[in-house]
Amino acid sequence: MKTYLLWLTAVLLFGGCSITREVPPAVAYQLRTPGTAALPSPTRCRKHVLRVALLQSPKWLRGTDIYYSAEANRMYRYTRARWQIPPTDRLQQIVENALSDSGIFATVVPYKSLAKNDLLLEIRLEALSQTVTDKGKGRTEFKAYAVLIEQYSRRVVSQKTFVYRQEQERGDVQSAMQAWSEDAARFENDLIAWLGQVCETVGNPEHGDAAL
Repeated sequence: MKTYLLWLTAVLLFGGCSITREVPPAVAYQLRTPGTAALPSPTRCRKHVLRVALLQSPKWLRGTDIYYSAEANRMYRYTRARWQIPPTDRLQQIVENALSDSGIFATVVPYKSLAKNDLLLEIRLEALSQTVTDKGKGRTEFKAYAVLIEQYSRRVVSQKTFVYRQEQERGDVQSAMQAWSEDAARFENDLIAWLGQVCETVGNPEHGDAAL
């Protein structure tokens, strides 16, 4: 018995290096868009200053953990992947940069700016989800709600919901990230196109609307 205990102690002491392995670091991801949003024609809003409100989202989209769900609607967290920038913060950057480059408004200011603004854009990121099926395939959804508000009267000028869904052959984080980035780029373009259209139609006497 004594010999066995000595042998076991030696294995634990000198064989530890073969048992203990370094855990690989988590891979960092972020939403990436080409930044080539389609520029609309000149609009009636060029004299207005737009403020982009702080984006709203569920709590799990404001951190660095990346989640997915099974078909039973139970959520899981990727243990070897994380957001480099929380998706809500990253989408805030994407929207502000795209609108500043679009030329629709005189100026686009962030929510903390002390500058006066005429219009307010509120956006709520409602879904950035991935579902992994029993067969190992993936389904993703990107859903956002946007509302344009007249700053002083608090009148809702227009509102729109944007929904994008995709299916992937593999239900892994790389496939989800590619789909989410593509959808973020589509949202960027569609948001600008929508705002350009709103500025052209709202306030047009032919439509019987009040001027912006």
